[in-house]
Amino acid sequence: MLEFYDSDDKIGTVTLYDRHLLLNSKLIKYFEEAYKVRVGLDKELNEVYIFPIDKDHALSGELKESSLLSISVSKSYVRIASKQLIEYLSTAFNLTINKGDSIQFKGSFDDNKKCLVIDMGGKKNA
Repeated sequence: MLEFYDSDDKIGTVTLYDRHLLLNSKLIKYFEEAYKVRVGLDKELNEVYIFPIDKDHALSGELKESSLLSISVSKSYVRIASKQLIEYLSTAFNLTINKGDSIQFKGSFDDNKKCLVIDMGGKKNA
């Protein structure tokens, strides 16, 4: 059977540092319109979910302001700077990220859930 190579642009790399996390360029298009993000996790499935939130929704009052995180979107990455988030994820998934170190994970955008799903079970040191 003939198979064709297909570079799946919904799959990218998420890198956790001691103070922030970065999404690589393949994942930028899903966050270009985001004003904030909301992060959830499922410890049983070893997954983290990052939901892009547009400005209207973020400012509507429907979501707790304390649950929304700021993001920076550039041409080559998306950055979520939150030491508290990294500490929370480190505790939840038993990770150790020393200053200057990083850990990479696979992330894929789920069109049904409208969020980035990070597989925390498939880590590799950067």
